[in-house]
Amino acid sequence: MVKNYFLLTVPTRIYALRVAIINHMNLCVKLPVVICIGSASVSGDSLGPIVGDLLRDKYNVKAYVYGGLRQPINGINYAKYIQHVKAQHEGSFIFAVDACVGEGKDIGKIKISTGGVSAGGALNKNFARVGDIGILGVVAERQSDNLSALMQVSYSVVNQMSAAIAKRLANVLIGVELLRGRRGAL
Repeated sequence: MVKNYFLLTVPTRIYALRVAIINHMNLCVKLPVVICIGSASVSGDSLGPIVGDLLRDKYNVKAYVYGGLRQPINGINYAKYIQHVKAQHEGSFIFAVDACVGEGKDIGKIKISTGGVSAGGALNKNFARVGDIGILGVVAERQSDNLSALMQVSYSVVNQMSAAIAKRLANVLIGVELLRGRRGAL
């Protein structure tokens, strides 16, 4: 499957992607699922768990949100969570959020993949792909030792990126809920 990545830097691209996601999600009857992948113990890899906590605690989104700082989805329990989501949420639209390494010029950028996420790539542990939409935050430059690069990432950078991702994703989820409400009122 060809993965299409979009960098969220141009407002018109963000709007077009948001409309496409909302239209696609609007066809799904079930609540969406957000899988927030990462480890609370590695600063650069904590992006996903922080997004999960923000979606639940700050935005109170109408979605099933898996992964957070207290219950991270990481290499140890990844397969178990994916199996659970597939069994319990068949037919749901799935967002997957993760941190990634990339080129130095891309640090701080948010990438959207229409093919979901294949977690663990930075550490050569390519787990099963998950999600209809993948949201990746580029937190560090790709190196020969990516774990070291992830450990050196500032929590400030990760917190800023997590806040931006959570806000945008919450807006998409709220938009879908509003459309569903209008459809139900007709």
